[in-house]
Amino acid sequence: MGAVPHRPGPGPLRHPERSAGARREVVGGWTMRRALLRGISAALMLVSLSAGGTQTPRPGDDWRAGLKTNISRARQENPATFIRFDTAAAQVDALDAKKRGTLAAVSPGLRALGPEALWPMVERLAFPPQETPRLPSRESARLAFKVGLVEATGALRDLRLAPLWKSLLESPDTQPQVLRAVAGALARLETLDAANTLIAASKQKDARGEAAMEALGLCRRLVATRALADALDARPEREVMRRLAKALGDAGSAWAWKTSGVKARSEEGAIRLVAAEALVRAYVDTDGDVRRAVSNALLRVDAPQTPTLIDAARLSAPPAQQAALDALAERLRHNPLR
Repeated sequence: MGAVPHRPGPGPLRHPERSAGARREVVGGWTMRRALLRGISAALMLVSLSAGGTQTPRPGDDWRAGLKTNISRARQENPATFIRFDTAAAQVDALDAKKRGTLAAVSPGLRALGPEALWPMVERLAFPPQETPRLPSRESARLAFKVGLVEATGALRDLRLAPLWKSLLESPDTQPQVLRAVAGALARLETLDAANTLIAASKQKDARGEAAMEALGLCRRLVATRALADALDARPEREVMRRLAKALGDAGSAWAWKTSGVKARSEEGAIRLVAAEALVRAYVDTDGDVRRAVSNALLRVDAPQTPTLIDAARLSAPPAQQAALDALAERLRHNPLR
C-alpha cells in the first residue's frame, strides 16, 4: 500500500476573511477598553477636584426652596389666611404698648388663627420682609412678634420645619428669647435628629447651650433623657442643677405621657426610670432649693420604681439623709399630682 499524501491542515491563511474579522474585534475591544479607562480616569479626576473645592449640593440641602414652594401653594389656595395673618401682625404694636411683662403675649392670638396659618407664619419667619411698614415699629414688639411666631408655629409640630429650627438655633443673630422658643419648637418634633441636635448644642457655654439643655426635657426621647441625667450627675452649679431637674421632670412627666402628641411611646418606661434614678441620686447629694426642685420633679415623673429607688438609697445613706429620704417617700405617697 502506498504512502498517504500529506495534506496541510487549515492555518490562519486558509480563511483570510475570518482572520481579518478577528483582528477587527481585538482592535475594537482594545479601543473600547481604552475609552472606558479614559472615562474612569476623568471621573476620578473630577471627584478629586471636587473634594478639594466646592462640593455638589446634596438633595434636600436647599430647604428654603421647599418652604417657598409650600408658601406659594398656600397663598394660591387660601389667600384669605394671609390677609388674616397680616391683620393679626398689625396688632402687635398695640399689644406691646399694653404689656406688663418683658414681652407681649403674641402667640395666643397667632394660634387662634388655626393650623391653616402655618405658611403665613413660616413666610414671616424664614423670609422676613425688608419693608419697615410691614414690621412692628418698636424693637420690643418685633422681638415679641418673632417669639410668638416661633411658639405658635412650633406648637404645630410640623416635621418640614426642622431645617428652619436648626438654622435659627445655629444662627449667631438669634436673640436669647427667640433661642428658647426655637429650641422648644425643635424639641417638640421628638425625633432622634432633633434630640441629637439639641444634645450637641447643649454643650455650648452660652445662651444657645442653656436653651438647648432646657428644651431637651420637651424632646421625649431616651437619648435626650440620658443626656440630661448625665449632666445632672456631673453636679454643676446650683442654678444649672435646678434647670436640669425641671427638664428631667418635663421628660418623664406622667401627665405629659398621657397626651396624644407624644411619639416615642415605647420609650416611656425607660425614660421615666432614667429620670427617676438621676433625680433620686441628686436628692441625696443636694439641699435647699435644689433639693426642692428635685423633689418636685420626682413627683411629676412619678415612676413606679421610685419607692424602690428611695429604699435602696436609704440603705447606704447616713442618718440625716435617711430622714430626708423618709420625708421624700412620704411626700411621694401623697403625691398631689396624681
